Amino acid sequence: MTASALLPISWTTVFAARIESTRRRWLSTPPRVETIAVSTEAELVTQHLAGDPRAFAELVKRHTHAIYNVTYRFTNDAHEAENLTQETFLRAWNALPRLALDKPLKPYFIKIAVNLCHDWAEQKKIAPTQSLDVDGEIDFPDDASDPLRAVSDAELRERVRAKLELLPALYRTVIALRYTEEMSYEEIATALDVPLNTVRTNLHRAKMKLRVLLENEA
Repeated sequence: MTASALLPISWTTVFAARIESTRRRWLSTPPRVETIAVSTEAELVTQHLAGDPRAFAELVKRHTHAIYNVTYRFTNDAHEAENLTQETFLRAWNALPRLALDKPLKPYFIKIAVNLCHDWAEQKKIAPTQSLDVDGEIDFPDDASDPLRAVSDAELRERVRAKLELLPALYRTVIALRYTEEMSYEEIATALDVPLNTVRTNLHRAKMKLRVLLENEA
């Protein structure tokens, strides 16, 4: 399985059902199969806390791809990514009663996933090859020498995605959050629990490393 592989829709459905099954066991409520109306995240959380078994399953469906993308980019292992994705939502289920409803859930869910990835690396005794730098930050222009904006979609699939696997885990994660999940710097800073300028600095450095890998390939 390559880094370009996306989470299958069938797996998303199965995973949502698994979460719902787990939730039903926790609350001992009978299954409900009705579909849920389109709702905001705040409404879904409110419905979930009121005991609607469909609400959390809907949150899972909305955010599974993003969480899996992060965990896979970090681990480069589909099986581990699936396990970490499931654990992310199990922890999110427990945390929802304490969350403010005026903030988006995606950065918070990703923060849980990133923390779990760090725990996974520690348990596996995998030493990180790069950390998110805090010292020596420089406010780089966002589009300076950006290899991800300079290639076509076809080249991205064939060249850039392959080279991403050679980057340190956290660099892969920053790039995935910015370009695949299209998160703002502020959202990434929240998800990674780092200063805003740290996100800018490390995104720039990740792109520069990727640029060198692409140039050396030529």
